[in-house]
Amino acid sequence: TFVAGLMCGWCLGALAVADFIHSHLLPFSLAEDPKFLKILQIAKSLGAYKPPNRPSIGGKYLDALHLINWREQMKTLLSEATTFGITIFGDGASIKSIPLLNVLAAGVNNSFALLAIADCTDHLAKGGKKDARYIAKICTPLIKQIETEVLDVNGKKSPGVIDLVFFDGASNVQNAGQILKAYNRRITVGHGAEHVVSLFFSDVYTKVPEFKRLSNFAKKVRNIFGSVRHSPSAMFKKYSRAHNNGVYIGFIKPSECRMAGEHIALLRLLRLKNALRATITSKEFLDLRVFHTVTSVLNDPTFWKWLFVMCRALYAPMRVLRLADQKTPAMDKLFYYVSQTDRMLPKYLKDVEERSASLLSEATLNAIDTSTFSAGVSDDDSDGSDTDDDDNEEPGSDDAESVESNDSVTDIGDDNVQ
Repeated sequence: TFVAGLMCGWCLGALAVADFIHSHLLPFSLAEDPKFLKILQIAKSLGAYKPPNRPSIGGKYLDALHLINWREQMKTLLSEATTFGITIFGDGASIKSIPLLNVLAAGVNNSFALLAIADCTDHLAKGGKKDARYIAKICTPLIKQIETEVLDVNGKKSPGVIDLVFFDGASNVQNAGQILKAYNRRITVGHGAEHVVSLFFSDVYTKVPEFKRLSNFAKKVRNIFGSVRHSPSAMFKKYSRAHNNGVYIGFIKPSECRMAGEHIALLRLLRLKNALRATITSKEFLDLRVFHTVTSVLNDPTFWKWLFVMCRALYAPMRVLRLADQKTPAMDKLFYYVSQTDRMLPKYLKDVEERSASLLSEATLNAIDTSTFSAGVSDDDSDGSDTDDDDNEEPGSDDAESVESNDSVTDIGDDNVQ
């Protein structure tokens, strides 16, 4: 009866949409996507409609979409550009061994305009290098294209609106910026703050033993409760939902392509404290009789206090990094945040040094260092299915010092450490 009721015209259309989404493993939310609904609306008004074939999708229609989007982003990018100027920024990347260089632009009304993604394969295959001259050669035509873009029917253009260039600290891109500056004396070359902070976190988690120790332990915990250990992972998911209003919040796996990934993983571990402790004290987990060393650390209240003070020590530089993560202009706050970091970082690092000796016993430190499980399982064995989309929350409070005197991690809100 249910199937027979679905044979009406509207239901057949819904079934076709559902079959398309399910068969291609697409997200269910695609059925509510405005662009998908626009396809259905236009197709409905056309009557007899012949969809485009594969070559035309990747050919003339792709070119048409590029042209339409280019004109739209140029309209917003160049809006008020003669008053406020335009910034060019970019970086190199390797995706599946393909050497790429992306170039973007930002203006007061468009903070993220993609200009080009250059494939450097042919240049490198001929013995070339991604040096300053080659990078400047890619950027120069794009600058000319922006400055000669016709804004209206009167042929109005925007010469000289590029006045700022940002790259990371690598010598080749910084020198490329200097070449662009020689081409246009209005250009100022800057060093991207986000990359500087990322290098800072990278140094901390590769050169400071205490942070390396914490990060390694966090990976062990994630492997047990959020990766390939099926029974503990299933138990943890149950208690994670119980402690987060029915929503599963899992671990975060550090990634080289994510800035401060090691620190973000520790912040998530701190947030999962209650769910973890509920898991390891449950009857079903105790019946497994496994991972005693790891659970002894997780059951130790002083470990969580130590984790908190270690995370709080890097609260200020984390806030600087978050300025770049948000999709709103934040350059005006950068100087203030850096000044606050200069003030807070020494203070909380000193606090960590004073508290560490009293918070962690030799037994706990040894347990952190020697906690192991069956051979053959490492941090790289994860199938990547334990991630979630809840790791970019806006902090509810900017005042890290408000928790300075609170030694109880249980009472510390998650907002104070993100």
